[in-house]
Amino acid sequence: MRLLIGGYVAAVLVLIAGAVIGGVVLFDATGADGPLEATAGQYSHNLVTWELRHAPEKWLYKVGGFLSGRDEGDDEAALREYFDLTAEMARLEADDPSSPALEEMEEERRSRENRIEDIIEGRVTAVLEEQGLTLGLPIFSEMDAVFPPVDFEFDQPPRVLAVSPRDRIALTHDYLLRPGIAPDEIPEIESDAEQEANTSALVVGTGGVSTYPSVEGNLDSYEHLVEIVSHEWVHSYLIFYPLGSRYFESGELRTLNETVATEAGERLADAFFERYGDLVADGGDEPDRELPSDAPQFDFVEEMRALRREVEQMLSDGKVEEAEALMERKRQDFWDLGYRIRKLNQAYFAFHGFYATGPGSVDPIGPKVEELFSATRTPGAFLQEARSLTSAADLDRLLSELRSG
Repeated sequence: MRLLIGGYVAAVLVLIAGAVIGGVVLFDATGADGPLEATAGQYSHNLVTWELRHAPEKWLYKVGGFLSGRDEGDDEAALREYFDLTAEMARLEADDPSSPALEEMEEERRSRENRIEDIIEGRVTAVLEEQGLTLGLPIFSEMDAVFPPVDFEFDQPPRVLAVSPRDRIALTHDYLLRPGIAPDEIPEIESDAEQEANTSALVVGTGGVSTYPSVEGNLDSYEHLVEIVSHEWVHSYLIFYPLGSRYFESGELRTLNETVATEAGERLADAFFERYGDLVADGGDEPDRELPSDAPQFDFVEEMRALRREVEQMLSDGKVEEAEALMERKRQDFWDLGYRIRKLNQAYFAFHGFYATGPGSVDPIGPKVEELFSATRTPGAFLQEARSLTSAADLDRLLSELRSG
C-alpha cells in the first residue's frame, strides 16, 4: 500500500513539475510579439511563480490532514456557511466597498478555504469515479485512481488580453494578465494594444484557469463553482490524450478542446448535484422571479449569433467601421436589457468563439459536440470518446459511426 501511495504522490509531483514547465511554454505560445508584447508585458501574470507558491502549500495541507485524521464534521453546514459569507461580502461590497467589515469577512473566508476546497475536491472525485474516469498509473498500473487528482485553489484568477485583426474575427494572440488590475487601467491596456495596425483588443475576465492546481475565483454560486472546477479538471485530464496534448496545434483543435471541456464540465456538475443535491439556505429557497405576461421575448444567444454572422459578412465586404458601429449599437441594446457587456468588438467574438456552444460562436463544432454527448449519454462515456479526437473531421467520423451503430 505504501508503494502505491508513493507511486501516486510521485506521479502528482511529476504533474506539478509539468505544470511549472507548461507555464513557460504557455508564456511563449500565447504571448504577443513586438508592441503587443510590450503592452501585455507590463501587466503579465507569472504562472511559474504562482505554481511554485500554491502547489506545495496545497499538498502539504492535504498530507497534514491525512496524517492527523482531520475530523470533517458537517460538510453541508460548512459549505452553506462559506457561500452565505461570500454572498454577504458581495452585497456589502456593492453597497459600501470601503466598509471595514469587509476585511474581517475576507479573513474569515480565507480561514475556511482549505476545508471547502477539500470537500468539493472529494465530492467531484467521487463523481469522476462513478463515471469510470480513472486510470492505472504508469508502473503502478494496478492502482486505479482518478488522475490527475482534482485540485483547485481559491484565488483571484488572471485576466486575458485577447487580440484579433479588425478586418476579420480570429484570435491571433491571448496573453495572461495578472489579477487585480484596476478597472480604469483596462481601457488603457486595450488602447495601447490597438496602437498596432489593424488590431482589435479586449481585456477579458476569467472564472478560472487550468493551471495545476487550477485557479478558481471566489464565486457566490456553489453551482457555478462546481461546474468550473469540473471544467478545469477536464482540461488537466485531456492533457494525457490527443485532444489535450495537441491544444495549440490549431484554432480548430482549441475550439474542439474548449467545447468538450465546457460540455463535460456542465454534465459532470449535473451528476454532482444529482448525487449531493443543492445547498438549501437557512431561510429557504428564494421564490422564482416571474416576468410580466406581456414582456417581450428576447433570446440573447440567438441575438448574439445573428450579430456575429452579420458582422462577419460586413467584414468580408470590407465594411470594418460599419461593423464596429453596429457592434457598439447592439452592445448598448444588450446593456439596456441587462446584459452588461463592457466592450463588444472583433476580439470579443474571437475569444468567446472558442467555446462553440456559447452565444459568441457560430461554429458547427458546438452542435456536433452536443450530439456526441446525446449519443454517449454519460459524462464518462462522452470523455472517453472525445479524448482521442484530433480534428473536426475526426468528430464527424465518430458521429457517423455512432449514428450507424
